[in-house]
Amino acid sequence: MKKKINKVSPLKGKYLVKNPLLYTFLKSVDFFSFVYFKIIKILKFDFFKSKITLKNEKIKLENFIKNPKKILLSNIAHLGDVLISLKAAKILKEKYPDAKIGFVCSSVSKQIIENFSLIDKIFVVDHWKINREEISNFKKIRNYYISRKKVIHDIKKENFEVAIDLHYHFPNSIYLFYKAKVPIRIGYSSAGFENFLSHSLIWENKNQHVFSYHLDLLKFLNVDSNNEDFNIEPKLVKISNDIFTKEFVNRYKDQNQKSLENFNLPNDYIIFHIGAGSLKKMWDINKWQKLTNELLKKGKKIVFTGKGFYETSLISQIIKSQDLECNLNQKSLFNLSDKLNFSELSYIVKNAKLVVCVDSFILHLSTALDKSTIVIYSGINNVNHWTEKKLNVIPIVQNMECNPCHMKNGCKSMDCLNTIKIDDILAKIKRFECKS
Repeated sequence: MKKKINKVSPLKGKYLVKNPLLYTFLKSVDFFSFVYFKIIKILKFDFFKSKITLKNEKIKLENFIKNPKKILLSNIAHLGDVLISLKAAKILKEKYPDAKIGFVCSSVSKQIIENFSLIDKIFVVDHWKINREEISNFKKIRNYYISRKKVIHDIKKENFEVAIDLHYHFPNSIYLFYKAKVPIRIGYSSAGFENFLSHSLIWENKNQHVFSYHLDLLKFLNVDSNNEDFNIEPKLVKISNDIFTKEFVNRYKDQNQKSLENFNLPNDYIIFHIGAGSLKKMWDINKWQKLTNELLKKGKKIVFTGKGFYETSLISQIIKSQDLECNLNQKSLFNLSDKLNFSELSYIVKNAKLVVCVDSFILHLSTALDKSTIVIYSGINNVNHWTEKKLNVIPIVQNMECNPCHMKNGCKSMDCLNTIKIDDILAKIKRFECKS
């Protein structure tokens, strides 16, 4: 019986895509690669290999899985995805403390990986489809193929035994692993190129965090999340407290304190992060203005963070809209958009009283640093995939029939986001204050 697919699901067959051209491309790749490997198997006379030869090959691969010396992880998606992926590196390091770990990421995400001491080698690939640089598509495609060729060459020299692609959406690094001749290649089949994997997993739409999907892949390396000793929630908190704080905050604490002195930040500030990778995930600026005004009346201090000219100009607009005396304005509102590097941003978040944001990288950073967080969430994605179930993380989501729609650009009305009220946010802020 053919499996029924929910019409609002991202699934089309086994692929997490809605674009019919992309679906056809991935379907074709899987079909022709299947045929290709069947023909290659015949031409190499694999059918006629002796039992001893086949057994030795199997033992060799099993040894790579039982005790890998070099593991390559990949997530070429955006900053938040990569930050979550680093938890997998921590789990693997605990399981295999002597193993060297490499990471394939985009040039934007490299700034995070560089601050994480568990990663021994970084390989940079900027895939044209998710490249947000303001350059032509031709240049994006050209840069991608140039960077991919270099990375394949560099990975070959390192002789990785195992490679795991943690990104279950298109694009992935599966074909790159194959070209780099990594013997054990692990990943999801949901983004195509399944036949280039040695160990593939079918993606299922579950109400679980994306890190749980990563853990499902790690089971191939005998990391068993179903084990009684492996409780996922305390494990995540432990990683946040012991690893991310140490890596991203404490190591550069003195340096960050010195570089941030000029901003004269108060001790009890709230962070507002209004920007997201998609404009459709951004809350109405007029509501941000009113929310800012309400909190200023209560004597709150607000620090705005962001990236890029557009977000910086929106924040300036919000600050200018406040009916305050100049002196009071300077002491209560701070625009740090485009003024912080990654370690400074981590320091600012860690020392905040509360973070209020939309679905963006700052959500994953504040969660990793175990900060109280209120996230204004659209109905584009499944909130359970991207928000950890922590008592100090509160997603504000409108329950609608079309939620989640998994539409990259959302819809015209975006009622799932635009109907969220200022009072909803104020009520949650009050709840945190009562607890503290």
